[in-house]
Amino acid sequence: MATFVCRVQFLDDTDPFNSTNFPEPTRPPHYTFREDIPLINQIAGVHRLLRAPHKLDDCALQLSHNGTYLDLESSLSEQRDELEGFQEDIAGTRGKKHSVVLRTQLTVRVHACIGKYMFTYVFNHHWDTPDRKHVPRNLQYMFTYVFNHVTTRRQETCSPRNLQF
Repeated sequence: MATFVCRVQFLDDTDPFNSTNFPEPTRPPHYTFREDIPLINQIAGVHRLLRAPHKLDDCALQLSHNGTYLDLESSLSEQRDELEGFQEDIAGTRGKKHSVVLRTQLTVRVHACIGKYMFTYVFNHHWDTPDRKHVPRNLQYMFTYVFNHVTTRRQETCSPRNLQF
């Protein structure tokens, strides 16, 4: 029975528009993962330990050292490549260690963004008019608007100076 001991934190990104997200707690506890059991069967223990605000079904695990999301259907032993370099000290950071971050799944965050923009678009463009023959064109405009905004946000947030773990 091989185990993997590491620090665990959560990122409260339940609201994707809150830009002040930093991993919590600041002094992360250690959690012992079993390497032979799929992560989906172990994530509830991490969630309980951290007292995270997420819905358990919406959770994902991300590695802080490279931003990779772990496959919850697989065990850690099946994901050795993603863990490469995880337990090495970070140079010049006084012994700071990496952690596994519990956060909201990317698809859930994307759906929340689309829902918010759809709501905003509908109310800003008066879709409640009786003339509904332009709905397909309006949907195309809305999705173009969402795509352009998400693409711009991704370029802004994916630059190295804006990454938050």
